[in-house]
Amino acid sequence: MVDHPSESVNHWLGVWEVNSLHACRAELGEGRRAWAETAMYALARAEAAGLDAIAANVRRFNLHAYLIDSLGSTRSPLLNPDALAIDILAALPVELENAAEWAADWRQRPHKQILALRQCKNLLAPAEIIRSHLSETPTARTLDQWLALRAQLP
Repeated sequence: MVDHPSESVNHWLGVWEVNSLHACRAELGEGRRAWAETAMYALARAEAAGLDAIAANVRRFNLHAYLIDSLGSTRSPLLNPDALAIDILAALPVELENAAEWAADWRQRPHKQILALRQCKNLLAPAEIIRSHLSETPTARTLDQWLALRAQLP
């Protein structure tokens, strides 16, 4: 039996791609928010259909960061840099202390640890974009520690 297309990860990733592209079109102005909200819905559906959480978060966080940088920050969930920073830190698969230890000799580490470090690097990329938009909080200070380490990650 063939799955219904709307239950397919690839179907929802296609919907994500189209909507996220429109969300990034500057000429659409504030209309980009609606495209972004639809993209986020599609990504949640792809995740529910089996898309890896890390892969989904990398996409989600990058779109959030782009929109915050281009539209400005607000307290709305879509454009709140402080909320995004919290989400980024929560999604990291490794504690900062372990990541720092592993990064020192990552080439000699087991594949699983190297993959975790690479996931951290990918998840942290949007943090570079939003850093100037963050309030000075303990979350921002923790994010700064991660960003200092990011260059050493594979």
